[in-house]
Amino acid sequence: MQTRSGRGTGRLVPVIGVVGRSGVGKTTLLERLVPALGARGLTVGCVKHASHGFLADRPGKDSYRLFESGASAVALISCDQIASFWRRDGVAGRDVSLADAMATLPGGLDLVLAEGFSWEPIPRIAVVPEHEGLAVELVHAGPLLEIVTAPPPTAEFPPAFPAALIERLARRLAARTRLQGRANLTLADLAVPATSAH
Repeated sequence: MQTRSGRGTGRLVPVIGVVGRSGVGKTTLLERLVPALGARGLTVGCVKHASHGFLADRPGKDSYRLFESGASAVALISCDQIASFWRRDGVAGRDVSLADAMATLPGGLDLVLAEGFSWEPIPRIAVVPEHEGLAVELVHAGPLLEIVTAPPPTAEFPPAFPAALIERLARRLAARTRLQGRANLTLADLAVPATSAH
């Protein structure tokens, strides 16, 4: 799937989902995958679905106080970062679409990795715990590119994904992204049967 990224750019950007149950290691996998893709020359964006909501700012900070005062939108800007947050009036309890989330990202991205959004029709990498099967709800909406088996986390450390797995995923995703850009295909057209991470 391609969707538009960046305010006003109109550019189509490929999106890959990373899906799995809470706590399985999706964010840990992405933390390793993003720099590996960057090392291959790709500019990568991420969007994360926060199913339980989130606090966009720290209580007591000026920007937090402005938002709490009733401002519909607040932008927090420094010399090297921009963050903006606004109220989704009239849509309480309704999930944001991936297209809406993508529209908040800057232009110039080569690839977006979407953590969650399992209901969206995007190609996906499914992260599943060792000794558990693949849940149907993770794969019913979009093509499965790969199954990654997550080793069990310890009390002190998140799941550890082997460097060889990260390199293989980065190589495949970079190749797909470049092929899609050249051939104007969607990643769904390029999906291959899922394989195990082991």
